[in-house]
Amino acid sequence: MEVGKLSLTTVLRELAEVGVKPELDANEVDGLLAAVNPAVGVPDDLLGFFAFHYSASNIAAAFGKPEFALLDLVLPPGYPEGKAFSIIRSFASECRKYGVRLVGGHTGRYEGAEYPIASSAVIGRRVRARRAPAEGDDVYLVGVVGAEAAWLTGAEVELEELTPLPKALKLQGAEGLKLLHDVSEGGLLGALLEVSTFYRSSIAVERGRVPVHPRAPRLGELLSLPSYGALVAVAEEGSRLEDFCSREGLECSWIGRVGGPGVGVEVDGVVFSTAPQSELVALYTPSAAGREEAAAVALAASRLIRLRGLERLVPEVGMNIAYAKPSAKVEEDVAAIEGRIVRTVRGLRLCGKPAYGASRHLARVLIEAAKRDPRRRAAVNIRPSPELLSALRELGLKVVEVEPRGACPVAEAIAAGVEADAYFYGAAPGLEPSLVIIADSPASLVELLEKALSLLPRKADIA
Repeated sequence: MEVGKLSLTTVLRELAEVGVKPELDANEVDGLLAAVNPAVGVPDDLLGFFAFHYSASNIAAAFGKPEFALLDLVLPPGYPEGKAFSIIRSFASECRKYGVRLVGGHTGRYEGAEYPIASSAVIGRRVRARRAPAEGDDVYLVGVVGAEAAWLTGAEVELEELTPLPKALKLQGAEGLKLLHDVSEGGLLGALLEVSTFYRSSIAVERGRVPVHPRAPRLGELLSLPSYGALVAVAEEGSRLEDFCSREGLECSWIGRVGGPGVGVEVDGVVFSTAPQSELVALYTPSAAGREEAAAVALAASRLIRLRGLERLVPEVGMNIAYAKPSAKVEEDVAAIEGRIVRTVRGLRLCGKPAYGASRHLARVLIEAAKRDPRRRAAVNIRPSPELLSALRELGLKVVEVEPRGACPVAEAIAAGVEADAYFYGAAPGLEPSLVIIADSPASLVELLEKALSLLPRKADIA
């Protein structure tokens, strides 16, 4: 499922027709810079922060000083008024911190809104001119790749690392600096492609020069990892922007050069015309972003529904995957999918979002499992079949059958001292046959199921 920004071709054409010259990040009208952005999919307590910084950073990246702000807060029906005021106060606090006047806005609850969306507009004045890049110019990364990715997956990351605004404001005083562009959707690769496309100049980057946050997950193309808080900077050849950054306390790395006319970003000889979408886009929900267990469940679930052949093994009641906090004691310590993974005529579908306390069955299993081994924090339920059980044993798992009795047969078996990696039971009154696999993380469970599925085509059909 594609999410994120759409092509701006039509919008840019409309802007040109009314006499506005389109630019990266923010457009200038009658001496003023204007930018607008939505904040969505982050925890409510950070919504005001990001709503302000997304638009204010665009102004600063365009070499402007943010001066005025507006906030449009769209809420789901029944959203608590107190929480709404908290978002507004957070937004206003950021305005005061940066000397920006909050001059208007709108707040309302509406049908169709699944969770809060905070759209902001910020207006400012340009303090210096931008210049188009030229062949031979130096390309820098100010900040690191993957700080946002690390935060999304639950690592402790300071808020200062999750906004480019302070960096952009400081860099406005750097000699030889031609332009800035914030790293948003598409990661560093996406930001470089936007610069290349807008200015019709190719860019060559050395992957080994790009610093990566130590807690960033190593998933897919690292240069596409969510990296909000970082900036692309283009400076005159030999201007040594890193010296200015050092004096200002900014982390700045030379990563490549501007090439000749054309569109594309070359990374160690490989040319990209588009940026691969990071798997971590699945984490942009208020229930998952920045919450380790819920984030891991969301990421694993998004991978599970793409596993070929898994649909044959999803129980009638649906499939779920869960991840417990360390030393989980109660159901609310365990994250799972609220509505489970289900079969449809169009394939597997994820129904609901990750939430703590969403699966009583798997929570009980993991609470009991953790009493004997605290590393066993993840579980998945699936339909058992002789072929799948055989595949799991072939992969080295200890698989045992338990009696289908009680409210949660697997949890009761573990409590009774039965030790295994996978537990299954057959049908019984009120119980569908079920197999529960336990591992150290949701990612390990996905990898295990992928390996097991690869063994099934050699065996009898299990449908």
